[in-house]
Amino acid sequence: MAAATNTVFQPMGIVTGGFSGLGIILWETWRIPLWAANTILNVPLFFAACRYKKKKFFLNTLSGAVLLSVFLGVLPRFSFFPKDFYVNLILGSLLMGIGLGIILQEGNSTGGTDLLASLLKLLFPHMSIAVLLGILDGMIVFAGIFVFGVENACYALLCIYGITKITDVVVEGPSISKLIFIISEKEEEISEEILYRKKRGVTKILSQGGYTKKQIPMLMCIVSKKEVPVIKEIVKKYDTKAFVIISDARETIGEGFVDFSQ
Repeated sequence: MAAATNTVFQPMGIVTGGFSGLGIILWETWRIPLWAANTILNVPLFFAACRYKKKKFFLNTLSGAVLLSVFLGVLPRFSFFPKDFYVNLILGSLLMGIGLGIILQEGNSTGGTDLLASLLKLLFPHMSIAVLLGILDGMIVFAGIFVFGVENACYALLCIYGITKITDVVVEGPSISKLIFIISEKEEEISEEILYRKKRGVTKILSQGGYTKKQIPMLMCIVSKKEVPVIKEIVKKYDTKAFVIISDARETIGEGFVDFSQ
């Protein structure tokens, strides 16, 4: 995160929200170093978090904020690709997204606007943390317009989109499985082929039609994206009138997928 801020976003005047974005504005306006701005802005939040947050979360967030401030002060400011503006934006988004993803994957934080949003949740319980965080970061990006202009603010919005997508990939994993429900009178033949010919697990769930009141087993299986056409072909082979639901399974934990230990 510090590398993305020091080598891309600060030199290019890209305010992507958060205390790092606010620090870029303070540097451009009053030449306050990024590490100092991050530290000063976080101090009052940690006093509040010490009272309202659990000890483990507080200590992890404190260490994250301290390390971020240290690296913001230690890492040199340079441009990886001085002549290519867009490659720099992509690289900055990639670095920031990976950094955020690693932190959020463990349920931790580096302070900043996400900690502020969680504290504001106590004052505004009817609003979600995501909405509060969006408002705070939006205000910082909007403030950046008056310092760096509308064009840079538009680039910042593109970077925020990229950072969000990369963070999701790191937190949830690069592959999203597909959850398939199959309701068919030929459920025995379909499940046999999926189980023994395609070597995929199938779970039978007893379901009942709301109108007909007829009970029939519903098949549930989780497969990779590339296996979806194969499952559809199997269903079509035995029952062209089968009812099939296919949706994303954002995370799958268990035998054959990801162990809890990971």
